[in-house]
Amino acid sequence: MKRGLLLLSLVLLAAGVHAQGRQGADGFRHEVNVFAGGYFADFARLHADEGLVFEKTWVFDEVEDLQDLYKPHYSLKSGPALTVTYHFFLNDFLRLGGQVSYGSTSGKRWYKLGNKPAEAISLSAVSVLPEAKLCIPSPRHFRLYGKAAAGLQYRMGNLAEKPVGLAWEVVPLGAEWGGLRVYGNAEFCWGSVIRGGRIGIGFSF
Repeated sequence: MKRGLLLLSLVLLAAGVHAQGRQGADGFRHEVNVFAGGYFADFARLHADEGLVFEKTWVFDEVEDLQDLYKPHYSLKSGPALTVTYHFFLNDFLRLGGQVSYGSTSGKRWYKLGNKPAEAISLSAVSVLPEAKLCIPSPRHFRLYGKAAAGLQYRMGNLAEKPVGLAWEVVPLGAEWGGLRVYGNAEFCWGSVIRGGRIGIGFSF
């Protein structure tokens, strides 16, 4: 038993030393990226809920069902979507790390009938996701990649059905351009956190 534990410890130590010794072809071992853009995925989820009645955006309203007059009506707007990622370079192609993302939506809820005042509503979430980044062989100053992440999401606000839930995100295609130490980047993401395109700036060190 002790020999097995000792052997396992030596293997893990050797793997850690090997990983620490690895670095990118340009001498970098770490990267941090800051993104803005996309939209909060729960904003789309709420609008897809057939049980909620949303404020119409066209001038000539459709004739509403009588039952809709007694339901609460919603008006929501998507707030800022921010993401920060960190990766450690395992080799020239694979990087492991994680991301922290923030998204929000807010608005009001009111009733067409009655004297009940409009109520402010909100939903925001912080997501913490371990992720892997796969770099695609590409030109030195225009680099392509894809990412996949899964973890937990912490929701806040009076529209949060449950405070903690699972979250995931996939980036089928992203691009970095410019220098190797400081660069611009853009990616298309999809999942339960942020959706759509986002742009940012990255730093390698």
